Amino acid sequence: MKKLLIILSLSALVFGCDKHDNDYKKNIPDGSNTSKPEEPEEKPPFGYTLEDLNWAMTNTGVDGESNPNYRNVTRFIQGYMTVTDVNISGRVLSYGYVIDLMFEGPTIKGGPDKDSPCDDGFNEVADEYGDTYGQYDAVRAIFIDNPVIVACNNIKYYVYTVGKDYDDAHANGGLLNDIVTYNYNERDYRRAIGVGPWTETKMIEAESNLMEYDKVDKTMLSVEGNSLTLPFPANADTYTFRIVAKNGEKILCDKVIEDIELPARIK
Repeated sequence: MKKLLIILSLSALVFGCDKHDNDYKKNIPDGSNTSKPEEPEEKPPFGYTLEDLNWAMTNTGVDGESNPNYRNVTRFIQGYMTVTDVNISGRVLSYGYVIDLMFEGPTIKGGPDKDSPCDDGFNEVADEYGDTYGQYDAVRAIFIDNPVIVACNNIKYYVYTVGKDYDDAHANGGLLNDIVTYNYNERDYRRAIGVGPWTETKMIEAESNLMEYDKVDKTMLSVEGNSLTLPFPANADTYTFRIVAKNGEKILCDKVIEDIELPARIK
């Protein structure tokens, strides 16, 4: 009797396994019912030519400009100046007194491409500063048609009030750096454009409080468009300023602008 029960139990187990296996197999589609998902149609990436890039930026307004006219070059910067002298001139504007800075010094020049005529040593300096571009790096035509010249030595500035107090916090002879703003242009290096694989390099306007600016080392600033802006004084009067510019221990500028009539600061 025990043997009969064992045989019946084993038979039930075997038949049960077969049923399970058969049920499981029913869930597996046979080859005739399977198909690979359709491959998406392969399309070339958008913006792989300069024509495509310029069309996209002009017609879609990606960067907010009507015609950036991008070019592909091997150089962006076309001149490196070692500043040896800083000249100054002042002007009164509606928001403050602006001191324009003009750089002078020996400059090695080149062109937008490696085969452009260039001074001895230009290509070596450009390579050292990483000013090299590939097939998908773009530059706006304005920076090629108006060559970008940069200052490659770091310059610190100091602005003093001379002859009288400027306000309660800045006595006669005192440094005004904490209220002076430095406006300059610097290289914005290989920013993604957003069209295909393209990137661009351009000069952008920047500003910094002069006290904070003098704590960092900055080079590669455009030799054009540099200025210092002072807010108007506490009281309307005639003021004199002393401006000092230094590169390390070397003085590049130590000049005075005298008798400037300024209105009072709006409180």
